[in-house]
This record gives sequence, C-alpha cells and structure tokens, in this order.
Amino acid sequence: MKTIFRRIALSLLALLLLAAAVAFLGFKLVQHRIAARMTAPHLSVSPETPDDFPYRTLDGTPLHFASNRGKVTFLDLWGTWCIQCIAEMPTVQKLYNHYRNDPQVEFLIISRMDTPQAVRSYAKRNHFDLPFYVMGDDDIPQSMRLNQYPSTFIYAKDGTLVSKHVGAANWADPSVISFIDQLKAR
Repeated sequence: MKTIFRRIALSLLALLLLAAAVAFLGFKLVQHRIAARMTAPHLSVSPETPDDFPYRTLDGTPLHFASNRGKVTFLDLWGTWCIQCIAEMPTVQKLYNHYRNDPQVEFLIISRMDTPQAVRSYAKRNHFDLPFYVMGDDDIPQSMRLNQYPSTFIYAKDGTLVSKHVGAANWADPSVISFIDQLKAR
C-alpha cells in the first residue's frame, strides 16, 4: 500500500513539473513572438497639459512628477505580469543606455500592481539597470489611464505631454532617438 501511494505521489509530482515546464515554455514562446513583431512607435507631437502625480522609488521614497521639469521625460507604465511589457523591456534598456549620462533626459519606468521586491527580482533576473519605480493605481491620473499596458508617455522639458503610445514597441529604433533629440533641442 505504501508503494502505491509513493508511485502516485511521484507521478503527480512529475506531471506537475511537466505542466510547469510547458507553461514556462509557452510563455517564452509568446514573449518571443511579440518581440519579433514589435515595430518602432509612431510618435507625433500632440501637446497636452501634464498632471502632477506621486510615485515611489523601490526603497519607498515618495517623489512627484513635477520635479522632472526641465528634462525630456520618458515614462513607461508597465508590470511584471504584462507579457507585452516584458517583451519590450530590452528595447527600453537600449534606449536608456543611449541617454544614460544625458542630464537633459529622465527615465521613469513605473510599475503598477507590483511590489518593489517583485520589480527588483525581475530586474535582477533579466539584468536590467533601468530607473524603476512603483505607483498605486489610485495615483495614476485619468489622462494616463489608457486601459492597456505598456503605456508610454514622452514629456517635453516644459512638462508638456507631447506623445503617448500604447502597447509594445521597439524603443531602441533610431526614430525614437531622433524624436527625443528634437525635444531636447527645443
């Protein structure tokens, strides 16, 4: 009798591990397909008055968006649970690397519905060194609630929202760099 229970337990464990492996591989396949189909975002200037809103560092320090005035700001609302967000993140990292030492450009990679620990773990696992932040859903201004993620916003140096993009995109495309450089020159 003991042997039968042991065999059943081992069979169930093997089945569970197999199901987890299939689910993981399926997730990676979908992520790869999304990444392979990403194109450059279609960015055009359509100015909107900005909202000020709070967000927090991963250590819990509260910050406000208004403190970024004077810089071109690239803001990405994303989540570790969002497959399109995960697929585009390597291109966001490449764009960040391009402007890493540029004092005129600020990056805010703000996760919603994630704990700081989940964001740290994701960044470490994937070797990202982006400036990650967190924000609660109640703190997201109505103008930024586009009901799809990732949602990316680019702000001019005067704080004006100049472009919005919804969905995964290739942020490392030269057209994005040109767009940000034009905003810097204003």
